[in-house]
Amino acid sequence: MSKAVLLAGLTLTLVTPGLTVLAQPPRPERPVLVLLPPWADGAALISRAGGRPASPVSAPFARLAYDPAGDSPALAARLRGQGAWAVVDASVLSLICGAT
Repeated sequence: MSKAVLLAGLTLTLVTPGLTVLAQPPRPERPVLVLLPPWADGAALISRAGGRPASPVSAPFARLAYDPAGDSPALAARLRGQGAWAVVDASVLSLICGAT
């Protein structure tokens, strides 16, 4: 088998789960997972977008947040406008962690 075919298969195997996670749109009245650049101040970015951090702890590239008005899809749009790389429904954490 050629190296190109092996590389293509490996790439699809590694990329597909990531695309599945990023394709989960935020649902109303649910927390969101905000993927951020590591140099961004997550709490400040969330506040500027009108949201609230959902926990006092953050990861280097992510932060949980919620919209006090309950409009998570609108919050997602505002967060992306403030510089977030991606905003997805927080339930994707169970997919990443393997919880059922």
